[in-house]
Amino acid sequence: MKRSLHHCLAVASWVCVALATAPVALAQTNPLGLSSSLTLLSFGNFFAPSADVEGRVAVGGNASIAGYTINSKWPYTQAQYGGTGLTVGGNLDISGGAVFGNTVVGGSLAVTNGTSFNGSVQVAGNLSTASTWLSATSISYGGTSNLSPWHSPVAVQVDPSSIQTGINFAAEQQRLTSLSQSFNTLSNSGTITMQDSTLVLNANHASLAVFDLTAADVTHSMRLDNFGPDTTVILNVLGQNVNFTAGGYQNFGAASDLAVGHVLFNLPEATQVSFTSGVYASFLAPLAKFSTTAGGFIGGQVVVDSWSGMGQVNSNPFVAAVPEPQTYAMLLAGLGLMAYTVRRRRAGAENF
Repeated sequence: MKRSLHHCLAVASWVCVALATAPVALAQTNPLGLSSSLTLLSFGNFFAPSADVEGRVAVGGNASIAGYTINSKWPYTQAQYGGTGLTVGGNLDISGGAVFGNTVVGGSLAVTNGTSFNGSVQVAGNLSTASTWLSATSISYGGTSNLSPWHSPVAVQVDPSSIQTGINFAAEQQRLTSLSQSFNTLSNSGTITMQDSTLVLNANHASLAVFDLTAADVTHSMRLDNFGPDTTVILNVLGQNVNFTAGGYQNFGAASDLAVGHVLFNLPEATQVSFTSGVYASFLAPLAKFSTTAGGFIGGQVVVDSWSGMGQVNSNPFVAAVPEPQTYAMLLAGLGLMAYTVRRRRAGAENF
């Protein structure tokens, strides 16, 4: 009876955290309250001199991008997801590469070296291109433009206020920071051992396996054991400066494995994160300046304060199973009944 109650309480805590902090409109999207198509969310600035993101990208500050492909994957001929592929709240400076889907810029746009926009381009501020030509399906801008008047399609000047990013980045950062802190309150339910120089994380086939780690822990190689078909793993990593320099992440998944989309690194305290490895997992680091190196690879969703580097991010959304709100209500009612029954049994035992 104690084991069943403990298991249900752990699941209930996970459900409560995920649902209570998610916006109503996005509560059924994923446990982060984000669209599964949003692969990288940076609340501040975004600097990427090369590589690619297979899904959609949203940047709250300024973005500087070169030789970068967004919202597509090999062989880069079509959009991975429909709608807006790139959203930038500030200014966008882009050179080369390609954006699949629409591009929305809240500031000004500067384009060099033949960037391909495979969708519409909407710019609230000024629009400038090195060649006075822009590849896009439609173009609108709110400030000035150096595009040729004979440009096809014709660039249309509009009221700047009509171009909106559709994202309240400050509110989202506050919400996701709160969610990150809430995840950190979940009780540790997995077991951790060290074998040689590898950190072994035993999920014990649980529905929710929570591990409490330090910044020093993630410098080791890791192995995930006893991961069940319905297991969700949350790795709460504490520390302000976190360096992911591990040599490997065994059993964290490959493209077709069970663990893909079910593992989350949660960094509620981190303000600086360096990533030089490769792993199939999502990252929730809403306060962190996140830097990557060439060859760095993340197969999951990424939420950061700012992004800098040449790391690649593939679209493997965090899709841990969360019950419908109605199911959650019934679960709470059942837990209340179970808790009442346990209290009566304990009271009876004490009386005898």
